[in-house]
Amino acid sequence: MSSPYTMIGSDGREYSGSLEELREWAQEGRLGPATLVWSEADERWLVASVRHELVWDLARPEVEAESPSAPVFYRAGFVPRLVAFVADWMVILFLVNLVVMPWRESLQELLKQVQAQLELTGDAQPDLWLLLRFQLMFTALYIAVSLVYSVGFQGRFGATPGKRLLGLRVVTLEGVPLSYGGALRRYCAELLSVLSFGLGYLMVLAPEKRALHDILTGTQVVLTPRD
Repeated sequence: MSSPYTMIGSDGREYSGSLEELREWAQEGRLGPATLVWSEADERWLVASVRHELVWDLARPEVEAESPSAPVFYRAGFVPRLVAFVADWMVILFLVNLVVMPWRESLQELLKQVQAQLELTGDAQPDLWLLLRFQLMFTALYIAVSLVYSVGFQGRFGATPGKRLLGLRVVTLEGVPLSYGGALRRYCAELLSVLSFGLGYLMVLAPEKRALHDILTGTQVVLTPRD
């Protein structure tokens, strides 16, 4: 059985081992923050400092931590996050339209039936099951597309296109980029911000500048440092 991790040592050679072995190598000084580590889980090379399972085992020299040249991250406020949210929302709606294109005619017919039900007057009773079915279909489709969109972009690039446009990215409280698992947890937590009628998003207005889903998942949205 192959080892789940492989690192490139200071001699340029590859060394494979388990997570426990990598932690021992970090304590011995063989593995540092800039060491390239490959994982079976995500099948890519990343420096050890961005792998959340290793970050706490790496040496942190005080000289480097206090270096004035180290990048300083500033949390994004409400306005840039709102603009990024609207930009992503428009892209997601566009993608939803692309997904439903093969069934556009049948969906348009369903939409006409829904509109007819909403325009009923007098003693006529609307078909509540028809209205509920339409709402459930749209909600399920929107959630599926937005989940793939948000988790995919944040897990791979650290930000959705809307956030990248505004120079924002999502990281942990330690400044480490999110993994796909972390991005998925943040997406699920964001549903609570939606279900709270948007109050979870308004928590960004507090001095800490973190929404409800940021607090629940230990994340923050920061401005990308520019040279």
